[in-house]
Amino acid sequence: MYDVIEVSFADGRRLLQYKSDNVFGTEFSIKGFDYPWILRSREWQRSDKVLDVGAGYSGLPIHIADNFGCEVWAVDDFGMGSDLDFWKRNKEPEEHIARHPQVKYVVERLGDWERSSLPLNYFDCIYSASVLEHVPPQLAKQVWAHMNRLLKPGGALIHAIDMKLPTYRGVLSLLKAFTLDAFWFVIPRTYLVENVYSTPGRYLSMVSSALGRRIKASKREVGLLPMVLDPAVVLEPLDWAYNRMIKDGMTEVPLIRVTSLLVHLKKKSR
Repeated sequence: MYDVIEVSFADGRRLLQYKSDNVFGTEFSIKGFDYPWILRSREWQRSDKVLDVGAGYSGLPIHIADNFGCEVWAVDDFGMGSDLDFWKRNKEPEEHIARHPQVKYVVERLGDWERSSLPLNYFDCIYSASVLEHVPPQLAKQVWAHMNRLLKPGGALIHAIDMKLPTYRGVLSLLKAFTLDAFWFVIPRTYLVENVYSTPGRYLSMVSSALGRRIKASKREVGLLPMVLDPAVVLEPLDWAYNRMIKDGMTEVPLIRVTSLLVHLKKKSR
């Protein structure tokens, strides 16, 4: 069972405060909100055993290890076997891992706890920034269930998940999102699984199922209308999105406006 510490969207007020406070990783972008939010969501202790999910070449686990003295692990397969340009333009993972011995890198993916080399019931905090949205929909529940097995009682799950605005394909896309949230109980399960990232409500229902408790999306805080209409909700800036396309050599323009869904849960002690 888990206590809900926070379920919200990235907001401009906090982003400006992070920038003013010069918190590590702060930029006027989605991931630039996620990093300081993760850092500010917890009182880090030297005794903490921390797992960064999907760290890749991120400097965040290195920062936590260096500045708080935590035992930091990072799990990522570094795109091995992938043809995505994102991975091709980065340095070899072996070089990155060798340069940062303060972080224990485990080159694998989450989702199969029986085959994983990660220790069960071990971590005080498991976090991610702009990672979990890349998990295939049919595997999302298994990834959360795996994290549950890795986390100690009393530990924290702190995840920032990129979430498409339901208007990214116009009014019909928004109507589909409202339908999914309102009539989920009569929609076939396979369709719900395929559309697990369509709305915050659908995603949180999956998380709730994986963790064995009821985690509801507050329509006032993370409902579809606030997501679309609240001017305080932070969106990925156009220049960041386009620069990513240029760096990855994309020939099409799959521009999708996203915000960050923030999920902070605490596992109850037995």
